[in-house]
Amino acid sequence: MPDLAKLSVETEGDVELARVAGEVDASNVDNLTAQLLDALSNQTRAVILDLSDTSYIDSSGISLIFDTAARMKNRRQQLRLVVAPKSFVGEVLAAVSMADSIPIDPELAEARRAVG
Repeated sequence: MPDLAKLSVETEGDVELARVAGEVDASNVDNLTAQLLDALSNQTRAVILDLSDTSYIDSSGISLIFDTAARMKNRRQQLRLVVAPKSFVGEVLAAVSMADSIPIDPELAEARRAVG
């Protein structure tokens, strides 16, 4: 079975840039969660989770974001999302009021400026 989503992680100083391309659903969320958490260290100050190339997300993907944010908050680390506002993912995140809990930027450049 081909991977529905691919996670890539780049380190930029003490900021991790995690990009998810493809579809996030119950079939792959456990693997994506493990990959994302494995990429984070205690030295990470912030994570930018770029969902610009994510074409689909379901409730398990939403849980992944909320759970990751909670873990990072407990470790005094910051999470920001990059999501195109008029995309399917943007509409789903708006429907669950994600921006009330986690900052969402429409472009990667804005997220990078926000985390410094």
